[in-house]
Amino acid sequence: MRDGFVIKEGIACAPAIVFVNTPVRVEKTKITAPEVSSEIALYLEAREKTRVYLENEMAKTSSKDAREFMETSVMFLMDPYVEKKITDLIKSDLLSAESAIHHCYNSFVQELLDNHDPFIMHNEYEIRNLAEHIIITLKRKRPPIPVITGDCIFVANNLTPAQLLTVDNSHIKGVILEDGNTNSHMAIVLRSLNIPTIFNVENASHIIKNGMNVLMDAYANKIYINPLEELIWSVKKHARERIDSGNSNIVTPLIAQYKTTRSGERIEVLANIGSLSEIQDLKKFPSSGIGLFRTEFLFMNHTQDPTEDEQFECYRKIVESLPDLFTITFRTFDFSADKLPLYLSKPVHYNCTTGTDEDNAILNDILTTQLRALMRASVFSHQMRIMFPMAAEYEDFVHLLDLYQETRESLIREGVKPGHIKIGVMIETPAAAIMSESLASLVDFFSIGTNDLTHYTETCSREFATKHNNELSPAVVQLIALASENAHKAGIPVSICGEIVHEQKYLPLLYALGIRSFSVAPFYLSSMLYAIHTLDVRIPRDFRERIRNIRTRQDVIDLSANILKSPLAVKNP
Repeated sequence: MRDGFVIKEGIACAPAIVFVNTPVRVEKTKITAPEVSSEIALYLEAREKTRVYLENEMAKTSSKDAREFMETSVMFLMDPYVEKKITDLIKSDLLSAESAIHHCYNSFVQELLDNHDPFIMHNEYEIRNLAEHIIITLKRKRPPIPVITGDCIFVANNLTPAQLLTVDNSHIKGVILEDGNTNSHMAIVLRSLNIPTIFNVENASHIIKNGMNVLMDAYANKIYINPLEELIWSVKKHARERIDSGNSNIVTPLIAQYKTTRSGERIEVLANIGSLSEIQDLKKFPSSGIGLFRTEFLFMNHTQDPTEDEQFECYRKIVESLPDLFTITFRTFDFSADKLPLYLSKPVHYNCTTGTDEDNAILNDILTTQLRALMRASVFSHQMRIMFPMAAEYEDFVHLLDLYQETRESLIREGVKPGHIKIGVMIETPAAAIMSESLASLVDFFSIGTNDLTHYTETCSREFATKHNNELSPAVVQLIALASENAHKAGIPVSICGEIVHEQKYLPLLYALGIRSFSVAPFYLSSMLYAIHTLDVRIPRDFRERIRNIRTRQDVIDLSANILKSPLAVKNP
């Protein structure tokens, strides 16, 4: 099976329960005018039963994240716009309740996808499944989830939190999914339940059969079918050694003292973090700091704007929990690339030249509050870095810097002197890469986000981009080269984050392009440090010419391999 993405580390071994989640088939069924009232009543009854079910599950679970997901589902379920759309379809188009629900949710989700709604982009399957749940309730059929009576590894092509929470998950020792998003509600819930999980394992539900004994090593990102006792013992032994070594004190973190050339050049290896719980995981791994803290995930399930004091307390708690020498990079709320928080009724995208005055005013207020909270928390940090995502227009970024400076001066007038802060920008659009020479003169650092850079450069769907985040295309390589070159000309550091960093076959190429800072998921820190320690690269004089001449993805892989002096040592994390 193809390696997936580790969502929650751990070791699990148990018989498999395989669940193939097939969508409910709904035929377009017409009704007569006299049946309209009864069909609307059926819809409202099924919706109410679904609401009661979700709220009961909410009351039963001890997981805060799971409860917040249920709250999100209930809000979407009871949305007045959706209710009106469904009842209008029943009244005007004489569709059955089942047909109207199916049509409404699918067309509404597609409408929001076409508008690049970030909430829908990250939760499309989960929201479609909500419609399926209502239809199943309407048909009075049980949700098609296997009955779990003993310990198991749960294997599925896809799954939602609502489905997971219908079973006694205390028996689920591990989860393997064919799809999934590292920042989805499903990932958040599984982490909160502390269940070892691997997402994006291709054809898992076809290769693994019910009853097969499955060993999951969600430290090394390995899955074994019907393993021998010796292998089970060995995997568990290595896991115990890893956990034991992770108990060591990290107050003096490794500051990337790993040779990449004979001159002993240092490389930073940083962690990508999205929650408070992940900070605790850093105690198991060597790191130079946090290269990307996704702040929006701290408040995604708030039903009201988090206040300045709420944010300040959260950021202060984060920086105080880190070792003294750690650098931390907070990315400001990224509503364009990630999920839409509950306290915003619609997606808003900042653009001072083409955005609406209303949207820009909303984001000005949100960013001002967040910047004030971050600057207050910076007093407790060794060094805080703040970076702005999704740069496109030069004017937009100049405005954001003005907003930052105005906020800083306002705090100083109030008697609050912020700590040492550096300001950066994420290069994750082709526009930002092309304008990187101008942007470099305004900031202290660049961070290249390869996930969105791939998405926008290749003009592909987010689903395609997610599946190909572990590949580098020639166009993306050339944009990285341009941004890195302009950063070096301006004398500012440039780091890179995204799924591509986990693919060590590209490490020689990224190094040759001038990248000296890598930000990865905590799980990959040890293996990345080991690879860097053994990296020995010979950069040819015509390297820039070779970059300009690459035409295919295979050319990219070949170029990376050809500049190695010796094979790159690979060590399982």
